[in-house]
Formats: sequence, structure tokens, C-alpha cells
Amino acid sequence: MNHKLLASILISSFFLSCSGDATVKNGLSLEKRKKVFQELRISQKKASKEALTNYPQPGTPGGGGVEFRVKLKELQDTYWQEVLDSNYVKSNLGDSIFTEGLKEKWAQEARNKPKN
Repeated sequence: MNHKLLASILISSFFLSCSGDATVKNGLSLEKRKKVFQELRISQKKASKEALTNYPQPGTPGGGGVEFRVKLKELQDTYWQEVLDSNYVKSNLGDSIFTEGLKEKWAQEARNKPKN
């Protein structure tokens, strides 16, 4: 293949990809990613509360610390997947949405948002 043609195709695809809506990542709008992030946070809290209910003293001798961590991870994975499935988001995007939300401080933004 002609190197000039290949270079022009690469440059064109780069500029076309940059010209889209900057708030869309991985096919998801900013609003959708924020919604999913908030639901993922809630699911993490739900998993923690449920695991603590099953093993209320994980830091004490015989308190079930190992079992607590196993149960917590199991619940987090289950609830996380429920959130992604209910929002029609691919499983492999959960981590990037959550990381973006942490970096951009979406939790703080939601807390500071005036309620109607």
C-alpha cells in the first residue's frame, strides 16, 4: 500500500474522531456515565453494609475477617454487574467510568447539586 495514502487515512481518521462530541466516551454521554457512576457507588455501599451484617466484627479474633472480605468482593461484583446490566453498559466499561468519576469528583458534584 502506498505510504502517503496510509498516512492520509490515519490523519483523516484522527481528525474525524476528534471532531465528535467531547462529552461522549465509549458511546456513552457524560450524563449517562455520571448516572452509572452514582449507581456504582451506591452498589458498593450496599455490598459493604450487607457484608457487615453477615460478619459484624471482621477485625476481631474469630470475627470472620477472611469470610467478610470474600463475601464483600462477591457482593460488590454482583451488584456492580446489576448496575451495568440495568443501564445497558458493557461490563468492561465499569472500571473506566468509576475511575473517571473519582478523578472528576462526580460524587462531590452530586452532593453540592441543589435539590429541586
